[in-house]
Amino acid sequence: MSTAKKALYAAVGAGDLALEQAKGLPKRVTSLPTQIKDSAGEIRNLPSKASSIRKDGRERVTKVYKTASTRVEKVTAKSRKRATKTVNDLAKRGEKLVKRISKSAPTTRARKTNSKAVVSATETVVEQAG
Repeated sequence: MSTAKKALYAAVGAGDLALEQAKGLPKRVTSLPTQIKDSAGEIRNLPSKASSIRKDGRERVTKVYKTASTRVEKVTAKSRKRATKTVNDLAKRGEKLVKRISKSAPTTRARKTNSKAVVSATETVVEQAG
């Protein structure tokens, strides 16, 4: 599949996925008050967590600094693979949707209607020219 075609199918697939996700929004929104209430305890504990971070901060920074380049390389490689897989999955999804739409009854009717209109217009032009 060409890159341009893949990009187009991926865009269609992303739109389809966004629509699918949007259908679940009302349920997620109605559950927000409960989630916020459940998080209140964690928010109350933030001051004590902040003071412990100050004590352990230097040690943590040193450890993280020593392993940062390795972690960045691993994360970058994983992200690249995940992005490639996501684009491929979206392209497949978009391609399936385009095929399903192009084979649908409304699309077939539209093609026939447009074909008849083109033939009629062509005949009219030929008659007028003749």
